[in-house]
Amino acid sequence: MIKDIQEFNQLFQLYQKNDRYNLYIHDFPKDEFIQRFFNDEVEDLYLEYFDLDTRLDKKITNYRANFSDFFSIDNLASIQLKSTSGYFYAHDFYFMTENDTFIFNYIHRNFLSELLDILLSELDCNFISRLKTELLINLEFE
Repeated sequence: MIKDIQEFNQLFQLYQKNDRYNLYIHDFPKDEFIQRFFNDEVEDLYLEYFDLDTRLDKKITNYRANFSDFFSIDNLASIQLKSTSGYFYAHDFYFMTENDTFIFNYIHRNFLSELLDILLSELDCNFISRLKTELLINLEFE
């Protein structure tokens, strides 16, 4: 995903508002998001996607569900996620998509580092630490 720090700075933006954070990620693969949070419970889940197998646009709205309630890991390759939103009760933050941008809202300071570990899990841990430092250096206040 991320090749260098310059690319990371172009894709990731962190904002602080009081004691919470908002993270904007441009061009984050939406299917990877579902994989990373596959078994986590989502409140007010909204999903809009294109099913490559049936060639149909589909929408899901559910008060409380997991992504695993609707998909299997094997069939994630057959969907193209267009839009999603919801609230992770266990992690206490909201998420949504706006065009090609993922927005993670109202992230608690204690979970911010863990969220970045989840989102960047395929990278080397030393590189992740460097990227976290870079993100905090470029922190903006709302």
